Amino acid sequence: MNGITQQFEAVQRMMLVPSSAALEDNVRRFWDNQDRLLDNMAKFANGWFERRHVGIHAAHEATQRMCTAKTAEDLGREYQEWVAGASQRVTDDGLACQQLVGAFAALLLDTAPQQQPEKRTPRQPEKRTPSRPEAA
Repeated sequence: MNGITQQFEAVQRMMLVPSSAALEDNVRRFWDNQDRLLDNMAKFANGWFERRHVGIHAAHEATQRMCTAKTAEDLGREYQEWVAGASQRVTDDGLACQQLVGAFAALLLDTAPQQQPEKRTPRQPEKRTPSRPEAA
């Protein structure tokens, strides 16, 4: 054998991972979580784009109504309705973001190693001795 073949075989041996149920479970959970994360991100992105489409159509319709408004009051009302819808979409964006962060946090908690609670022995109260004599 030449040196390159030996090096290659050494690298292969380093990469071999012993088979274990725990490793298989970790790998499966990792890829399941990746899949769920991508689903949550797609849901967030699709909702965001949907709200943007609704927003531009609402803005287009509002500007058309504003252009044909007969009075300043009509113009103000159309603008106010459009702003209310825009504010609702921003609020919906914030809620969707919170849901995405919550889903991401749930995935992180799900992948965190489960630790057994430590057994603690009850602590004895400390005896305090005055460091200087107290004045009477």
